[in-house]
Amino acid sequence: MILIFEFTSDGTGHVPGNRGITRTIADAFPDSTIRFYGMPAHLEGWRNDPEVAGVEFYEISLSPHYRWRPHIVSARRFSREFATLWQAVRRVPRGEPVLLVLASASCTAIQAALLVARFAGRQIGVQVVLHGSLNDAFGWRPRNPLRRWFDLRAMLERNHPALRFVVMEECIRREMAHLLPQAAARTNVLPHPLDSTEAIPPPPLCLPIRVGLVGMATAAKGIDAFLETARLFRARYGDAIEFHIVGGRPESTDASRFAHIAHPVDIGHISRAAFCARLALLHYVFLPLDAGYYTLSPSGGLIDALAWARPIITTRLALAADMFHEGGDIGHLCDDPAAMQAALHAIMSAPDAARHLAQHEALARLRSKREPHALAAQYRHISVAAYPWLNGRTGLDEGALLRKA
Repeated sequence: MILIFEFTSDGTGHVPGNRGITRTIADAFPDSTIRFYGMPAHLEGWRNDPEVAGVEFYEISLSPHYRWRPHIVSARRFSREFATLWQAVRRVPRGEPVLLVLASASCTAIQAALLVARFAGRQIGVQVVLHGSLNDAFGWRPRNPLRRWFDLRAMLERNHPALRFVVMEECIRREMAHLLPQAAARTNVLPHPLDSTEAIPPPPLCLPIRVGLVGMATAAKGIDAFLETARLFRARYGDAIEFHIVGGRPESTDASRFAHIAHPVDIGHISRAAFCARLALLHYVFLPLDAGYYTLSPSGGLIDALAWARPIITTRLALAADMFHEGGDIGHLCDDPAAMQAALHAIMSAPDAARHLAQHEALARLRSKREPHALAAQYRHISVAAYPWLNGRTGLDEGALLRKA
């Protein structure tokens, strides 16, 4: 049995990624029982999706104090996570092996899963998907030795036979190999599964040109450069260009900063319906990503742009460079925000509808490689290599999955 846990997010956050990961796992192991555990509000928008038919959903409770804060080391948090994992394993028929997939987890949840593996009296694997929280392993660490023993850096250094890590881009594993070789040796790469079931083609390239930043309006996503670009371009081109934010803003952000955005920017995560409606309008996704954060983190904005096949204007980070290398002309890969603005000026001066359509089509071809059914064989391979007992859970082999893809 495969049990998947979302231990850090609530509401619409991580829904596309978790749906994509869950569909990939279900396609990789079609004869296994798949159970997903998450907060009620997180499950609400997709538990009845026909694309995940057959997956069993279970609600869990997380303290609001810990949501979106995977770095916090807390005895209370650890005990709640351990109890949740233990009860989930207890629901599995006696003696049946279990793969615990932490789709998004705190450092204490990783240790709780290892403790469950030790005492459960059955074969258990612990597979941890690393997102942006990986940055926490290479920054400040608590001085308290007990808290330090539980932090993410310590988890990456654990040499436990049941423990494997998964990162969503090859360039992230390359950086891990440079920073922490022993952790990289226990890390697999699965290209970030995407979910394109809601996507529609972009509108034809015509005025007004609609440009959007996808995700929360944070410094790491380049919100300062995006807002300055909006101010300059609205002053020069007026209503011929619109700027959108496909997401919300942190509570601490002054609403007056968004005066040049085409719509009010709400605090926190927006509804999935609003997210899709805004993304559907866009001609281009504009992402001045911060290298300090996205060297060790996948970009949800890039993945959403790929899922919706929206041409991308972005900075030359390894994440984006690898995507452009594989996909070809999928937008504009720029050295810095000034070069991104120059690319946008060129678009405004001479909109090229034929090139825009060709970029969309190139993105659609690249997207097909990251659909869950296309990644199922790769996920099965890395999982069975780590946990050979998984091979007995289905009669399908990797060749059959590749033919299906």
